[in-house]
Formats: sequence, C-alpha cells, structure tokens
Amino acid sequence: MRWLRTVAILCAKEARVEWRGREFVTLLVCNSIITAVLVGAGVSSAILDARATTRVFPMLLWLVFLLSATTSVARSSESELDGRGFEGLLLAGVTGSQMYVAKVVVITLLFSLNFCVLSGLLAAILDQDIGRVWGALVAVGGAASFALASLVTLLSGIAGTSKLRGVLVPILSLPLLFPVFFAGVEMSADLVTLGSLRQGSVWPVILVAAGSLYALVGVNLFESAIRD
Repeated sequence: MRWLRTVAILCAKEARVEWRGREFVTLLVCNSIITAVLVGAGVSSAILDARATTRVFPMLLWLVFLLSATTSVARSSESELDGRGFEGLLLAGVTGSQMYVAKVVVITLLFSLNFCVLSGLLAAILDQDIGRVWGALVAVGGAASFALASLVTLLSGIAGTSKLRGVLVPILSLPLLFPVFFAGVEMSADLVTLGSLRQGSVWPVILVAAGSLYALVGVNLFESAIRD
C-alpha cells in the first residue's frame, strides 16, 4: 500500500507539473490537429469515393496518432531533466519503477484523450460515421495508448541526456511500435467496416501482449536508464 500511495503522489505531481506548463499537451494536440487537417485535405483532394475513404481511414488515424504522440512525448520529462528532478526523487527514496508507473499512468490518460479528439476530428474531416463503434474504438485507443506510453517513457529516459532526444525518441520508438500500429489498424478497420471485431482475431492479443512487454521492460530498466 505504501508503494501505491507513493505512485499516487507522483501521479498528482506529474499532473500538476503538466497543468502548470502545458507544453506536452499543447504540442500533442497541435501536432494532432495540424496533421489531421493536412491528411484530411490531401485525401479530400484525391477525390476518393466513400468506400475507399472508409478503407484508408483506420490507417490514417493510426499514422497520425503514433506520429503526433512520439514527436511530442520528449516534452513530458523536460522539467525533471532540466531541474534534475529524477536525481532528487532517487535521493528521497523513490524507486525508478514508481516514477515509471506514475509517468505511464499520466501519459496514457493524455494519449487516450488525444486519441478521442483525433478520431472524432479525422472522422468529421473524412465524413466517417463512427458513432456506433465509438466506445469500442476508444477502448482500442486506450489499450494502444498504454502500450505507447510504456515504450516512449522508457525511451525518453534512455535518451534524456541527449540534446537530440526530441528526434531520438521517434526514431527509436516507431520501429518498435509496428505491432501496436498493425493491431490498431486491423481492429479499427474491423470496427469501421463490420461494426465489431472479427471472431477469433489475434490482434487484441497482440496489442495486449505488446503493451505488457513494454511495461515489464520499462519497470525493470527505467531506473538504470535515468541513473546512467
């Protein structure tokens, strides 16, 4: 219970820091909106019919989501890196796993909210009716947000001392996110075109397995990453 109370305090700290600066949220939302509008304008100018647009919508949604998230996440640890906050927490007796879990929880919530906004915006731009599958689509986005947050939080810690961390995190994370990308695209395509997931689909298992693997590695390696 003491471990969980410390994590809860750290989550509140992360939320307050983000609320004061709003750098990560602002960059995340702006990247998503700008990219979604540009993608929507490009697809609209291609004069695709409704059926073709429905088929490309899931892929475009996940491309924009992953790109905007990975390019924005470097700002999530900016205050700790500039103010040597990680060192202070370690000296206070906080473990790396507690810091990692708190960051993953907060970033997962932010990514999930961003996915909701992005999916609604892109659906409106491309004239896609996703109201009947909104709940299931958000659930898929939430699971992917956890997997994404688990990976990029660890990579942000690894690349934290580099001046190029804003470039290194997307370069390192995107190749490792292929299971999340393909699972998200396949599951979203089933929801948009069929109204439900295919029976016996392996993609939900792949998405959960990827998120669990990223989280397990992050919990065990995050402290070593920020110490080095």
